[in-house]
Amino acid sequence: MRRLGLIGFSGSGKSSLAAFASKNGFKTVDSDSLIEAEDPTAFELLENGREDDFRTLETSVISGILKSDFDLAAFGGGVHFAHPAWKEIYESPLKLVYLRSSFENLAGRSEERPLCKKLGPEGYEKLFRSRCPLYEKAAAFIVETDGRGLSEIWSEIEEIWNSLFQ
Repeated sequence: MRRLGLIGFSGSGKSSLAAFASKNGFKTVDSDSLIEAEDPTAFELLENGREDDFRTLETSVISGILKSDFDLAAFGGGVHFAHPAWKEIYESPLKLVYLRSSFENLAGRSEERPLCKKLGPEGYEKLFRSRCPLYEKAAAFIVETDGRGLSEIWSEIEEIWNSLFQ
């Protein structure tokens, strides 16, 4: 199976890149969109301190994604080495690409995100710093996103795709 998954902190561009890939002929799926379609209030769980309930729903959606037909999946910002679905992700033929960004680059895009609202700026930065090593441990590839446009980032992901699958 030829599959890539995009991981990284909220605002790193996973959903935008999946949409870009879709326009370029790739079968894509976005876990956050599927979660919202299944339960439009799901992201409120994060704001209300019910992260475990959200992760249970997210794990179910990820399980469904891994059984579906796709080329590229964009996963939510909580998907990393310590995620409840990690074992299932790891055992699948999926190769993960970590979209690495600096916190400074992401901060302006994150103000309205549920966990940022709940944790505040300092808590959100602490969460970011704790997740970075978990993304790195989970990923087969790392793509730097700071100072780069969508098409430039996509070109690097496409090179990864071609090196793996052609």
